[in-house]
Amino acid sequence: MIGHLCHTAEKGDPTLVLDRRALPGDERELAAALLLARDWLTAAQGIDITTIAMIEPSADPEFDLDHRFARYLPGSSPRFALRGSCGHAILCSVAVAQRLAWLPRHTAGRPLRVKVLNTGDRVECEVDGTGRTATFAVEFAYRPPRRLRDLLPTGTPREELDGLTVSMVSAGNPHVLVDAADLGLHDQETLFAAGPAVRRRLAGLRRGAARRLGLPEDGAFPGIAAVGQYQYRRLAVLPLPAPGATDPPSGPDESAPLAPADAITVAAAAVIEGTVAQRLATRGWSRADELVVDTPGGTTVVRLAVSGTTADDTLTRARVRRRTIRYAGPVLLEPLRGLMLTPQDAPRPLALRRHPVMHASAHSR
Repeated sequence: MIGHLCHTAEKGDPTLVLDRRALPGDERELAAALLLARDWLTAAQGIDITTIAMIEPSADPEFDLDHRFARYLPGSSPRFALRGSCGHAILCSVAVAQRLAWLPRHTAGRPLRVKVLNTGDRVECEVDGTGRTATFAVEFAYRPPRRLRDLLPTGTPREELDGLTVSMVSAGNPHVLVDAADLGLHDQETLFAAGPAVRRRLAGLRRGAARRLGLPEDGAFPGIAAVGQYQYRRLAVLPLPAPGATDPPSGPDESAPLAPADAITVAAAAVIEGTVAQRLATRGWSRADELVVDTPGGTTVVRLAVSGTTADDTLTRARVRRRTIRYAGPVLLEPLRGLMLTPQDAPRPLALRRHPVMHASAHSR
């Protein structure tokens, strides 16, 4: 099987993009195949894969591309989680699909439309560039519009968890947000330099939130972040990497700006009356329809189309601009060699062999 490697300009670790039609339909078999591919890439080429995107041309006339996301969770029993969404992986999917000529020509006023199978989200992408590097604007379109109360998994904007006030919000990916000041972090430098004690506290809060939400304690979600307000019209956010990262945590979650899907959840939380994020954003005079989010890895600007800030108001669209994707190239996955599609299997001709293929002897990290 031939996969494709892409990464954001800010994030070194690539996303592996695979043709979903060639992969097993059974989830256990799928997870086993993904682990096999990841382990081989690590051993043979020194490439550390934490995210995989599985794509195919969409049969739904409302969409151009179907996308499924998988996140690697290390630990004593390594596995891939198939929950949630990742904006970076979506953009890598679009970049690869364009190179394979699976998508219609992008024109002004006609964005590329992606159906996220994990969450049911509709994502629209505008692309600038057709070479190995392209810049994207990504927009989550909610049809019908989502009531803000429906973004609160527990039905309330604030609640007590392990002695702290937190907000649980989900605009695609569920997150727990806690005021950085409640953790003793009173300026941005201190927040971004938070040590193991703060991170262990956040990890404990995440486990408690997972239990409350009925999710696995060692799963990828909910995400959790400490949020502070230190600059005019901006929030500072320290996200905790997914379970299983090194201690102190490091890696793609902290070496890049907040991923679009996560940034949109934070921005939505900053709109909803009574949440931890909204109280902080209001202190900084943030606009309800725009939020600037600073993280240790960079800055993300999110623009929202909202009717107001009450629980009965609605969110229609959420937009993140200026994400740059770099296409690294195709790679032949030796252990999945038997999963190649034949021309009879594919509804459209595959252009996989037009590009030089990376083999273990030709590519190393």
